[in-house]
Amino acid sequence: MMKLEEVKSFLRVDFEDDDNLIKCIMEAAELYIKDTVGEYDKNNPKANLLFMALVQDLYDNRELMVTEQKKKRMSYTYASIILQLQYSIKEVAEGE
Repeated sequence: MMKLEEVKSFLRVDFEDDDNLIKCIMEAAELYIKDTVGEYDKNNPKANLLFMALVQDLYDNRELMVTEQKKKRMSYTYASIILQLQYSIKEVAEGE
């Protein structure tokens, strides 16, 4: 998993009040990737991009009301990256 300091820098958070919340979101994002893709390769730039996109989305949209347009945009982004990661893992497994 990426370091808290890296994630906070990405989120542009320079205070400590939300550290526990961010850690919880980071754990949830990693589990989401593992559950949807099968593994989380921390050396894969696409996996890290998905991780950061998930963390940012969950952090930025903590409120109950999120626009449909924003939901659709993020859903497409996640689906696209997840599909690419699943495909690359399948290729590696078939090559072994």
